[in-house]
Amino acid sequence: MTIIKNTSAIRQHPLTAIDGEVGDLILQSAESLRQSLNLKSFVIRPQLMALEAYCDVMGHRVTMDTLRCPEIQEILEGFTTAMAGQALIVLPDTESIKFCRTLYKVLNEARATYPDHHPLEWDFRNFKPDPAVCTAIRARTSKFHEWYWKGWDIQQPRQAAVYLRLAQLVVPYGRTFVQDVYNELQQYFRNRTGRFRSEWNVMFDYLARHHRSWPLSRLKTEAGLKHFMQEFSISYFNYAKEAELDAQSQIKNWNRFLNSVEQCLCKPTIWASISSPIRRPPPDTKHGSETKVVEDEEGTLVQEKLLTNIPLHVTDAEAIEILFFHIKRDVATVRSWAMAQAADLKSRYMLRVEQAKKGTPIKEYEGKGLYNTYTVADVCATLEDVNSNVPTAFLCKVYQNVTSSKCSATELANALGFAVAGSLFPFQCLLVLEHPEITSEFLKSFELYDQDGQLVGFDEEKRLLTGYKDRKQPEVREQVIELNDQSFAIVKDIIAITSLGRRTLKAEKNDDWRYLFITSGKAIKPFQLAKPTLWNDNSFINNRTLRERLLREFRPHSELPDDELVEFIKRVRLTKIRPSRAVEIFIQSKSSEKMSDALGHEHYYPDLLSHYLPDAILAFIKARWIRIFQKALVCVAMEESPHLLRATKFTSIDELDAFLENHRIKEIPSEASDPERKAQREEVDSSEAVLSIGVPFLASLLSLEAAVLASPDRARVCGKAEYWASFAEKIKTEITTGTKRALKKHLATALEMVDAKKMEALIYAQA
Repeated sequence: MTIIKNTSAIRQHPLTAIDGEVGDLILQSAESLRQSLNLKSFVIRPQLMALEAYCDVMGHRVTMDTLRCPEIQEILEGFTTAMAGQALIVLPDTESIKFCRTLYKVLNEARATYPDHHPLEWDFRNFKPDPAVCTAIRARTSKFHEWYWKGWDIQQPRQAAVYLRLAQLVVPYGRTFVQDVYNELQQYFRNRTGRFRSEWNVMFDYLARHHRSWPLSRLKTEAGLKHFMQEFSISYFNYAKEAELDAQSQIKNWNRFLNSVEQCLCKPTIWASISSPIRRPPPDTKHGSETKVVEDEEGTLVQEKLLTNIPLHVTDAEAIEILFFHIKRDVATVRSWAMAQAADLKSRYMLRVEQAKKGTPIKEYEGKGLYNTYTVADVCATLEDVNSNVPTAFLCKVYQNVTSSKCSATELANALGFAVAGSLFPFQCLLVLEHPEITSEFLKSFELYDQDGQLVGFDEEKRLLTGYKDRKQPEVREQVIELNDQSFAIVKDIIAITSLGRRTLKAEKNDDWRYLFITSGKAIKPFQLAKPTLWNDNSFINNRTLRERLLREFRPHSELPDDELVEFIKRVRLTKIRPSRAVEIFIQSKSSEKMSDALGHEHYYPDLLSHYLPDAILAFIKARWIRIFQKALVCVAMEESPHLLRATKFTSIDELDAFLENHRIKEIPSEASDPERKAQREEVDSSEAVLSIGVPFLASLLSLEAAVLASPDRARVCGKAEYWASFAEKIKTEITTGTKRALKKHLATALEMVDAKKMEALIYAQA
């Protein structure tokens, strides 16, 4: 039995056996070492907390004075022996050695600042178990130590485990209080699919910092606990304001958090019962179109809800380009990139599987020159064998010898189609593009199998994907997605590519095998539940090669210059892809009801578009475009000279746009539609619109439509071309179903003049 079960559970435990000044020095020295070695990261917190646990159990106290004398060498040697004997935590030998050696490195780095500290020297020979040390640790480990160093985790369905920062409350509030709080939270969240609120740990931090102002006796009264929650809420929202977090989202999250506080803590066994709810902040009054608004580098206010950043104030011409080109282009860019990446990973995976069938799993790997006797097929067969213990370094050596290609563990994983971290993100993008009702939460912890090993998430025969949308009410939380041909193939590919990880985790009795999205980390292993993919400035800072890799991947699918393309890449996330595709569906269908259905909403809200588009865009949609589909058209025939047919010859899309604009929808004159001048007394939205119809207009419009529909690269068709092409079918229907002979004659003449080739040079946006 080890003291520490999981280093993640104790990362935020306070330092008590190790002096706070020593802890700060170790963290600072680790950062100095990271910079000097030019590393993107240097992890030291788990090692520091493991040393703290060892010192706590053994009764050691580490101060700055300790670092100046040989006692620190004795403590580290005892810690190394305990790690070798797995008395503290069970890790692979190579990891345990690295664990210990890292502490020596960091403490030696500190001597650059404090030369009088005792010099430390790592000796590999010290890494060996000593029964006497292990016995001493077991003898000194109390029930309290076992409880305290196990930590407090919350396990939820379809969610990764989260760890509570309760250790800091043990001293001021006692073990009983901490255990009671943990029991309540564990029971509350055990069968809930809703996400554990991060506000809980923020509250524990706040309570620990201010425990003298809030003794347990004060929290045991209704007035006291409500006063505490009021003070904490002020602190929380002041921080949110300084961090410029979205107020509407924060208030929604806070209200969910307060619901759980009232159910878990507001009872005599923890704090006190309450006669009325805890006071909540007033709801945010911002309209949906006013949220997620930022100022860009040029000082323009833009809304950041879609893949396309949309200015709050636009002209009609700009609105046309945004709606009919930019949104479509950005969605197409993501789709094209995701399809290419998914196909590439699948081809590399298939190569590994086919090669594995031709090879034999490697058994012997310890011997001079043995790597010369194996093939790439043998490497693939070995990797497919979940029971193989052949070191990755040996497999890399075989691969490099055969292919003459440089080979690290990361490069081997890439060459042989392993689902490394982030590689399944393109598949997720494609699923959301095909089915916008799928949310990021739906995919994040999607269960393919239940705890009994039954396939529950995917019905191959019926082509159904069954998951859960946590924000819905319990009775409608389950979502069943009817897969089309494309999405069905995507799911099948994901299952195949992750099959090795699933088999490996199952053999290790790791429950993560049940989930759909499994990755192998940065290289061949360890297999684990996939984490969300988010690209931002910190991602590029922490991974020096990421920016260039992503640019190489996206360049074939976008004509944006590098700086703009990087900004676009940072917007590529499921929470923006989903509404972008939904808005595209609205533009294609002219129906907000179909958009609502695509998003999987239980109810239709007439103002749905306002949640995703600024007022200026909405005004354009209502005033200029959508009315042709929602109002009754009154088509008026123009008497035109045959010489006007020359007007169908244009040299640019702007010339064509100006010509069509002169004949576009005209509102009925007030004296015709409102002879009694009622509009002067009340504003009435006209239900009819007039369109001037002539042969040149129809010939141009229908030729443009034909060119757009025949385009082999629809994503590059400019906004004005898409805008006018969207009118063509509606106008044809109005004329053919009508009774006016002149209009029918104009249409028949225009149809004979349709020539898509005349418009081909005009319809594409300039790079």
